[in-house]
Amino acid sequence: MLLRLAWRNLWRQRARTLILISAITFSYTLLLVAMGLGDDSHQQMLDAGIEGAGGSVLIHHEGYWETLAGDLVIQDGLEVVRQASEVEGVAVANPRIRTPSLAGTSAGARALELIAIDPALEARLADPHEHLTEGERLDETELRNPVLLGVGLIEALEIEVGDRVVLTASRPDGELTRGLFRVAGFLDSGLGQIDEGVAFTTLDAARGMLESPEIVTQVGIVLVGGALEGEVAEALRRVLRVSEPLEVLTWREALPEMVGYIETDDAFLYIYVAVMFVVVAFSIANTFLVAVTERIREFGLLNALGLRSGRLGALVLAETAVLTVVSLAVGLALGLLAHTVISSYGIPVATWGVSEMELAGLDISDMVIRSKIQPMKWAVATVAVMVTTVGSAIFAAVRAARLLPAEAMRFYE
Repeated sequence: MLLRLAWRNLWRQRARTLILISAITFSYTLLLVAMGLGDDSHQQMLDAGIEGAGGSVLIHHEGYWETLAGDLVIQDGLEVVRQASEVEGVAVANPRIRTPSLAGTSAGARALELIAIDPALEARLADPHEHLTEGERLDETELRNPVLLGVGLIEALEIEVGDRVVLTASRPDGELTRGLFRVAGFLDSGLGQIDEGVAFTTLDAARGMLESPEIVTQVGIVLVGGALEGEVAEALRRVLRVSEPLEVLTWREALPEMVGYIETDDAFLYIYVAVMFVVVAFSIANTFLVAVTERIREFGLLNALGLRSGRLGALVLAETAVLTVVSLAVGLALGLLAHTVISSYGIPVATWGVSEMELAGLDISDMVIRSKIQPMKWAVATVAVMVTTVGSAIFAAVRAARLLPAEAMRFYE
């Protein structure tokens, strides 16, 4: 009975009701869209951080991550990989060799970073072959000592697939060494620092050039779904037993700048939500207070006919609740529509006029932001909007409940 009366009362003032529904719906939809964009961009940054660091948990020679010195390698790399692979929560222990190098041909030379990988294991983290535009994969080519170069080096070195490239690097003991490699293919990632400054080869080829059959520079850990990086890192610190000093870092410890940025951006999102809630609350409270003032005579008549004060207050709250439910239903539909559209097409960061955007050494200017639904967050946001809107009408409900019939009937005299 009360809800039916509330529904009828709302549509007696159609313009005011539509304005309130529009305000709540618009705010709620913006909230859902902002959360969807924020959660997706943060997830992409987290993924980029893990890929850029080399894994969710990183194992290095002590001091390597701070200096990136080429001589700080894990000599007993194969044993470290074996021990790490047996730790609970570890899906893949991915060994890498990273060393500064000089690529030379008869046309010239270019400095770059040589990254030696196991293609099968690397694909569990981020497969560089996804950017292969010409040539063969490292694990499919029959070339001896294959290397993948960025497209930015084609003109600089005047090379084609199958050509020879001499790579010069420093061995762990500090002595220079050279190796003859064959170009297996070219990578086009769209990022200048990679396409012009990074080369990929196999672990066997790099170890042969460096004359060290078991070394690794880094062991990147890919976690089993649901495993916590902090717990796995602590377990690795307890388990790893080799003769050389090691450091175990989570990717968050390795890239604190990116973590700080994500946390700050997330905090600003919550501040935006809080400000929006305050604005919506005051708008609704003011509107319903004005509505109560305009309807004093009506409330007085209802009170005189037997509708008690408490029921009058409940009527005002019921009107707010009905209004909120309708607004949330429409807002949720619009939010899901926006989520579908944004997820399908995406919003490239470049459309905001950002040609270069580097964060913690990672270029994220090519990021395409989509939308990500986290059901629990959306549910909490929905409840928060409901509580905010209904709560904002409490003062108006209390005022309506305190009206005396005699005073209310004299209001327009």
